[in-house]
Amino acid sequence: MAEALSDDDKSDSIDSVVPAYKEEATDDDSGESDIINSAKKIRASGLSYEKVNVFSDGKCAEEEAVNYNNFKWTCCKINDTEQGTKKYYKCNFKRGSNCPAKIYLLFHANNFEVTLFEAIIQHDHTTESEQIGIRIELKNVIVKLFQNGYTTPKAILSELDKLKIIQPKASQIASFLATLRKKLYGPAQISLNYIKNWCIEKSIVPNDPDECFVANYYIKDDDDDPLFILFVTTRNLIKNCLNSNHICADATYKLIWQGYPVLIVGTTDKQCAFHPFGIALCINEKTSDFDYCPIILVADASGAITNGFINVFNVVEKRIMCWFHIKKMKAELRRDIEFMQPIKNETIFDAAIKLFQQKWKAKECPPINNFIDYFINEWYMSNKGWFEGFTIGYPSSNNALEATNGTIKSLYTFRERLPVGEFLSVLENDIIHQLSRERNTDDPITSQNAKAFANVPSINLSLWTSTYHWIKEEREVIIMKNNDEKNAFY
Repeated sequence: MAEALSDDDKSDSIDSVVPAYKEEATDDDSGESDIINSAKKIRASGLSYEKVNVFSDGKCAEEEAVNYNNFKWTCCKINDTEQGTKKYYKCNFKRGSNCPAKIYLLFHANNFEVTLFEAIIQHDHTTESEQIGIRIELKNVIVKLFQNGYTTPKAILSELDKLKIIQPKASQIASFLATLRKKLYGPAQISLNYIKNWCIEKSIVPNDPDECFVANYYIKDDDDDPLFILFVTTRNLIKNCLNSNHICADATYKLIWQGYPVLIVGTTDKQCAFHPFGIALCINEKTSDFDYCPIILVADASGAITNGFINVFNVVEKRIMCWFHIKKMKAELRRDIEFMQPIKNETIFDAAIKLFQQKWKAKECPPINNFIDYFINEWYMSNKGWFEGFTIGYPSSNNALEATNGTIKSLYTFRERLPVGEFLSVLENDIIHQLSRERNTDDPITSQNAKAFANVPSINLSLWTSTYHWIKEEREVIIMKNNDEKNAFY
């Protein structure tokens, strides 16, 4: 074994034989926070070091030190002495290890050499270290809470308090949740290449009618103008295209924290129940392309949705304006507008608009005049399709789709904005799959409660009764033809 070398050696020769060096406990050592009590007691009694190797380059010496003798070593202290700078390392067998083994590098003050010394003491990797971080049992509780919708540190701390469980630090929970999300959903930050590979992998149409697949996608990897658009669906959802010739479309920006719009596209049946075709994810609010040729669009006033519809399907015969977006007005104006909304004939609607304009313009109030000019231009000239007679037999609002939006936010994202990578996982495994299963009338497991597509409206007893009494009143009836050449009775 190599001869021991004292730290107090004053000789010029580094190779001279000297007695073993006893390291005395210092004030710095007694206050070192990352060495636990057992190691401090060993060090306090004095450690003997032996010279191991001499290096001519400091960089090589440090590379050797961190992996010396196939162990992992971590720098724990640096001292300046008359002999030179001493850089101490402790054995880092695992985080919080109690191993007392130490080495240090001496960067000589009188030359460029660096000497490695090792403490004459055996490694001890059998002692259990103190628990660091969140206990395993508590982690399991947090995972269950996360799965039940408690997805923030504050919400989890509140539930732990109710369960009378000692709480860890909020920062520890936040760190654990970040690790858990990455494990469950993949990395939060993903590249366009990741999205492309995901789309390619999911482009194969599966045999399972409720399994998600990518019907179409487009990705442009450009540093100045990156772009991606993808549309996911299932065989069970896309078949409803055959049952309708109108589309309901709406974009929400509250599902992904990067701010990308999520466009839900579908239709409504004769019961006004919404049936999604699929969900599009894109950087801009546009409509994805798939093999379907509708002629009627139900949406809000978004020009991007209209333009996307026209670009994909070439023409829009009718654009139904969602009634919900037009009725947010003041009381008297709202009453007039609500009076016009149920009109079943376009000719009568045009006449009502003129009377509405004349009535309010006659008040000669500049603010009202400005509003009337805006209303006529925006909600009559540009977006006329909000009254019932615009397209008889089709919905006049997107309420059914908006309700689906709300369900997605409350059940699947818990009203959080998810990273794109996590959202793709939730979209594939939860949202699209469940929307499809809810409408699978062929599966005996789901058929009892499946939402079948209604091709004809149902007429309940109350409506039949009202119709009977209306006929019995023998009122004078005016018959007018609507735009679809069907008769309307007044």
